[in-house]
Amino acid sequence: MSHFSTDIIADNAIDHVANMSDRDVQKALFDAGKRVLPADMDAKRDILIDLTFADMMDRPGPCG
Repeated sequence: MSHFSTDIIADNAIDHVANMSDRDVQKALFDAGKRVLPADMDAKRDILIDLTFADMMDRPGPCG
């Protein structure tokens, strides 16, 4: 069962990656140490969304 705050973070991660150019997506994956050579751009965006979501979930919230 999802929680509304987790859903908001997931939506923000999707929006963040969707607003990036293809070159920015590839650079972000490279900077994260992920080498995704044979995959198409949609697959690369999905990987970056997962990484971005995990990063956003690790950030402390206003309550700590």
